Amino acid sequence: MIWLFVVLSAISAFVIAAVSVGSVVAQQGVKARPAVYDIEKAVEFVAESLPSEVTAQVSYEEVRQVLEWHLEFLEAKGVASTHTDADLSEDLIVVDDAEPIAWILGKADEGEVELTDEHVAAILLGQERYFAHIGAFGPQVNSTVSQDPA
Repeated sequence: MIWLFVVLSAISAFVIAAVSVGSVVAQQGVKARPAVYDIEKAVEFVAESLPSEVTAQVSYEEVRQVLEWHLEFLEAKGVASTHTDADLSEDLIVVDDAEPIAWILGKADEGEVELTDEHVAAILLGQERYFAHIGAFGPQVNSTVSQDPA
């Protein structure tokens, strides 16, 4: 009789453990994998993807500086955070393609870094590819979404 209780206890413990582990695995399966931005890897990735005309004129340090300025810009706009995605707004934020380039060129002028529009655009295109590579982009926004002019 005692063996019956031992066997039933073991089976009960196994079922409880299996259900607990299964529910946690199911919850984790639904969550998006966090995209972790590593500046060292980003600089290397972007520098390797730049056209040869740009790499002949832009150093790794300048690539790093542009990437850091762009991250500052994204954080100021509310679409990037140094913490978690829970710190970000759920609102749709639309940024004109020229806006970050102008912002970065302004920062470059302040820091006396010589960069052209083409340099910055090429670096940002490389960074966009890096964002896609690490899974930092969410779902694509429907192009029929109207923008509120207010």
